[in-house]
Amino acid sequence: MIFTRNFREEIRGAFRAGSTALIRFDPFRVVPPHDDYKFGDPARPVEAHLRYKENAPFQATRLVSWVGEPDHIPQMAVIRAPKLLGDADIPADADWVEVYFTYQDAGGRIYYDSNWGKNYRFRFYQIEIHVIDSTIVVQPSRPLNEFLATVAAAPVVDRLIARYRILNSPTPLAETAVDLVRTEKLDEHGHVIWTTQGVQVPNQAVVVYDLIYYAEGRPFRDDNQGRYFVAALPDVRKKAGY
Repeated sequence: MIFTRNFREEIRGAFRAGSTALIRFDPFRVVPPHDDYKFGDPARPVEAHLRYKENAPFQATRLVSWVGEPDHIPQMAVIRAPKLLGDADIPADADWVEVYFTYQDAGGRIYYDSNWGKNYRFRFYQIEIHVIDSTIVVQPSRPLNEFLATVAAAPVVDRLIARYRILNSPTPLAETAVDLVRTEKLDEHGHVIWTTQGVQVPNQAVVVYDLIYYAEGRPFRDDNQGRYFVAALPDVRKKAGY
């Protein structure tokens, strides 16, 4: 679980119940701007507070610096800035992972990074969402082709959105969000099949997209481990290097 200074939250690698998750957290998400906090200072602890089921108690994990207390941290892109680290052992019967963070300053005051009191929640999307197919359907009688994504989603999912853009457009195009349509079909795991419908794209388009899905009233994201999902005709994809 990665928490960057610009308030982005990402999941990378195997993330499932029964595993150990590595937390990588930029402390300057929670340390106030006026504070003279020194990265990794054990006297001013940053802690992650986690739980795995509704109404369960939170468990605190102290986050530590793997490089000690450096005298100087060079300017870096926020995604590459040093992070405090901590481990979270996810129980085998976990429903999800919910987390918030605290920082205690030199005077004992506690600050929170808690998604405005809602906390951050991560579902095990690798077993809840599966892209079955991403393709471009040729429409010979029309000037445009169709982008078609077919996705299997656990029954708990009640909305599914594809956010796509044309990667090889000669002019920059804004990201477009389209709702997938829930069908009556199920896969072998009992997951519901969802598809895009009527999404028109240029004939030579390379489409890249991620998925936003809603479960229990909250949004979650699957971006294929940061690689995004890709749809293109085979020859176009080869030419574009995808």
